[in-house]
Amino acid sequence: MKEWFDQLEPRERLLVMIAGGLLVFTLIVMLGIRPILAQSDRGQKMVEDKRALLSELTDVAARLGPQRGGSNAQVATGSQSLVLVVDQTTRSSGLATHLKRNQPDGNSSIRLRFENAPFDALVTWLASVQSQHGVAVTSANIDGASETGRVNCNLTLSRPGA
Repeated sequence: MKEWFDQLEPRERLLVMIAGGLLVFTLIVMLGIRPILAQSDRGQKMVEDKRALLSELTDVAARLGPQRGGSNAQVATGSQSLVLVVDQTTRSSGLATHLKRNQPDGNSSIRLRFENAPFDALVTWLASVQSQHGVAVTSANIDGASETGRVNCNLTLSRPGA
């Protein structure tokens, strides 16, 4: 190839070098810059979509107003230990007899073991604890029990920011 290039006229060599430079420039643009710009455009579109969604959610939240179990309920019960919250709420929901293990895991987390618990009551209890006490399920392992509608489960509950 070098021999072929050396045999060209000076004017032809210049044209080949210009064509080669244009080819390199085109490859850089096509394979390097265009994908980056396309990714940037997709990212910008995603940001715009998320902003629109946030705006819609803000409008819906403003229309619905404060909900039961919002931040006021969490502040009121935020000082209670999770052990106490679990004890009181499982007793009031009828799940205390199914609670077999209650093990605190630091100040803001607790591990629970329910056996042969009614699934519907357990889910209702979890929703109530979340909305009234600001407690979230961070881990759950639920298996069916021998009776229909009953479950055995291991839960880890935590209170953010505690």
